[in-house]
Amino acid sequence: MDRAVLGRDDVVPGLTVGIQTHGELSNWHPHLHVLATDGAFTPDGTFIPMPDTPAEPYLKLWERKLFDLLLAEGRITQQVVDQMRTWQHSGFSVDKSVRLDAGDTAAITRLTQYIVRCPFSLDRIVSLNPNGKVVYRAEKAECRPFPVPGDERLRQGVKRNFEVFDPLDFIAEITQHIPDPGAQQIRYYGWYLNKSRGQRAKVVNSAATSPTVQPVIEDDDTPYRKKCRQRWAALIKRVFEVDPLKCPKCGGTMKIVAFIERRSQPAVVERILRHCGLWEDAAARGPPAAAPTQDQLALELLNLTRAAPDRKGRIPRHPSPLPRSWPDRSPRPRSPTVAAQSAPAADRVRDTR
Repeated sequence: MDRAVLGRDDVVPGLTVGIQTHGELSNWHPHLHVLATDGAFTPDGTFIPMPDTPAEPYLKLWERKLFDLLLAEGRITQQVVDQMRTWQHSGFSVDKSVRLDAGDTAAITRLTQYIVRCPFSLDRIVSLNPNGKVVYRAEKAECRPFPVPGDERLRQGVKRNFEVFDPLDFIAEITQHIPDPGAQQIRYYGWYLNKSRGQRAKVVNSAATSPTVQPVIEDDDTPYRKKCRQRWAALIKRVFEVDPLKCPKCGGTMKIVAFIERRSQPAVVERILRHCGLWEDAAARGPPAAAPTQDQLALELLNLTRAAPDRKGRIPRHPSPLPRSWPDRSPRPRSPTVAAQSAPAADRVRDTR
C-alpha cells in the first residue's frame, strides 16, 4: 500500500503487531492492534511521510489478504468467500483514527500498555455472590450486546455492561486466552523486523571506529555512572511504578554511597543490621543424629519385606532386598511371624528370605 501510494518500490514501512484474543468481558474476540509508521523508510533510513489517505483501501487490502490466507489453508471455500463479500457488514473493519506524533513517548507508552494488557482485570470484578458466582463488569459503562458465553456460534445476547459467571465458567473464560508455549504475541515487520535491525546495526558498527575506553574512577561520580544509575532506576519505576531513588520519609532524592555484599563483607552487614535493630542471631545447630544400629536397620528391612497375609491368614514368602551372601545360622521356621516373636533382630531378617 505504501509503495503504491508513494510510487517507490524500495521503501519499507515499520509495523508492530499485537495479537489479542479477548474482549471487554474476557470473551473470545480475536483481533490485532497494529502500530504502523505513517510513511515508509528508504534504504538509507530516510523517512517519507504518507499523504492523508482514507481507510477504505486498507480495509480492502486486509480483507483480500485474509481471504487468500484462509483459502490457502483450506479453512473456507470460495463459495463462502463469495457469499461473505455480498454481506452488508462483512465483519472486517479498520480504524486508523489514532495518530501519535513523533516524540510523544507518553502516548506511545500508554498505547503499548493497552496492546499488551491482561485479558482480565481484578478491578473489574465487582463482587462474589454467596453462591460463588462472579460479577464482572465491562471496560466501558455503556451497555452493548456481547456474545453469549458458551455459545459456539457467538450469538449476541441482550445489551449489558457486565456478566455473571459461575466459578468454573469464569476460570474457563480466562484460561482460554493463555497462548501456546513459545507463541509470540508481539511481532515486528518491515523496518522494525529484528533481522532488518540487526543488519543495520552491523553496518553502523563496521563503519564506526571503536571508541577509546575511559577508565571509571570509583571515587568520582562520572557521567557514565550517572547514566547507568538513571537507566536502572527508570526501569524499576516503569515496572513497579515506584521511584527507588526517592526517600520514603522526606521525598528527597537519595544517592548510592556503597554496594555491600554479604559474601565478601559479612562483618559490615552484621554491623549495619545490628545498628538498625534488624539483626537476628542464628539458632544454635544441634548435634548430628546418631547413626542407626544394626538392630534398627534390621527391623526397618523386616518391615519393608513383610507381606500382607492372604485370605487364609498365610503370609506369602518373597525375596527380600538383602544380599544372597547373608549367612543363615538357624533353621528356617514355618512362618516368619513365629520367628519374629522369639528370634533376634538379625535372625528375623534372615528368616524372611
